[in-house]
Amino acid sequence: MEPTIYSRFKELVNSDPDHPAVIDERSCVTYAGLDRMVDTLISRFPSFIPARVGIVMDHSVEMIASILAVIKSGAAFVAVEPDFPPGRTVNFLVECGIDFVITQEAYANRLYDFKQLIIGKEINIDPALHPLPDRSHPDRTAYIMYTSSATGYPIGVSVGNRQVLGFAEAFKRTFNVSGDDVMLQYSACVMNIFVEEVFGTLLNGAILAVPSSPTRNDVDALLKFIDEWYVSIISGFPFLFMELDKVESLPQTVRLLISSGDALHAASIEHLLEQVPVYNTYGPAEGTVGVTSYCCNEGYYLPDGNFPIGKPVSAATDILILDDDLQPVSDGKEGEICLVGEGLAEGYIGDHRNDQQPFVFTDDGRRVFRTGDIGCKLEDGNYSYLRRKDSEVNILGKKVVTGEVERAMRTSDEVEDCVVVHYVDEQGAAYLVAYVVPATRSFRLSWVKNKMAQYLPAYMIPEFFVLLKKLPVNEAGQVNHQALPVVLKDGQTQHHTAV
Repeated sequence: MEPTIYSRFKELVNSDPDHPAVIDERSCVTYAGLDRMVDTLISRFPSFIPARVGIVMDHSVEMIASILAVIKSGAAFVAVEPDFPPGRTVNFLVECGIDFVITQEAYANRLYDFKQLIIGKEINIDPALHPLPDRSHPDRTAYIMYTSSATGYPIGVSVGNRQVLGFAEAFKRTFNVSGDDVMLQYSACVMNIFVEEVFGTLLNGAILAVPSSPTRNDVDALLKFIDEWYVSIISGFPFLFMELDKVESLPQTVRLLISSGDALHAASIEHLLEQVPVYNTYGPAEGTVGVTSYCCNEGYYLPDGNFPIGKPVSAATDILILDDDLQPVSDGKEGEICLVGEGLAEGYIGDHRNDQQPFVFTDDGRRVFRTGDIGCKLEDGNYSYLRRKDSEVNILGKKVVTGEVERAMRTSDEVEDCVVVHYVDEQGAAYLVAYVVPATRSFRLSWVKNKMAQYLPAYMIPEFFVLLKKLPVNEAGQVNHQALPVVLKDGQTQHHTAV
């Protein structure tokens, strides 16, 4: 029978049951122990055979066990960070049609609309419980991850068991992952890298090390955690590596850094390149995590200072550079980065799935995902990422579509019109500036930001707000971005507001 995520995990349980699987700041659980936790959780599910299950939990051993339990039950998990705005969390879970949500007591009140399974600080294993049947299937959805879309509406990407297994195998081959490795679980569960951290580890017999939220947000504490738990692989966004580049030296156990989620600038990792191999990778949620990789230590950077994204890591997903008519462009010419192959996600779910047109078919019948990224194929066969076609930008490693920010801003009675633009600071990091035409003379920015916070996480709220009597427009009646006053940032200042 074709394997699934859980059956692959079970193979590792049977082959090395006492090998550590997940470590957090309170406990360590083996592969066999994690498997018993999975069965215990399933036995407590409020729905007998669920289809979709929400997970709103602090990152921990219990959270990872909950994810595997949902997958073993044959359902798909929909993970949302606890600190997301309640309205945004509820919208995601309602749109997905979840059967229930796994959460903790601290977050139960904000999820009162849903049937709940509340997890305590520990999952007490029932020694009399017999192993429960594995209801997972290769063709079933493993998870739904929300991402930004060109329309400005968040869209749920549905990814199957088969695609995750293919990714995990390619990840092992590319980075030589073994049972001796300890992977840091740093990323938010709504991000693509989270899937890489969890399944790139637990489907390859390695150990997942999960720091608490306070530790993740403090570089010194994070480095101490990495050192104490012998972390060997760190996968993260470029902004994390920019911070690590500033420290005197990495803990000696670290053997590999994997950057993803945004362009990697050479100047931001100069010190790191002297210490360990650093890989630049590329892959949207629709491509099931990682599609390409490039070893920066042995390579070069491009005229814009960024490293290439490399070559495909698996035969399951290939790259095409196409024009607007889906015709191939010559090597070295700019075009849209398109993905093709069995590694592509199943598709979209939710109210706005029909608004999306990125999955198309070529003349020869191949299913293609149009990423919306502009790039080119280089002379040596590597690929480069150049820019986005639309208004999407990465803020602190998280995808943001400025249209969604504008829509949230317009829900306030204080705003007559607005436009949101992103700029890049001296360190190569993007930041948002909102240009606002106030609806009243007594404009109150605090009211606008409070209204936005009901729908958007903090990283999506612009750092700067500029008041204008009217937005400049061109002859076509569209906002003239070139006529907007530029707000500069030196790369050191954080979270400032200008009115």
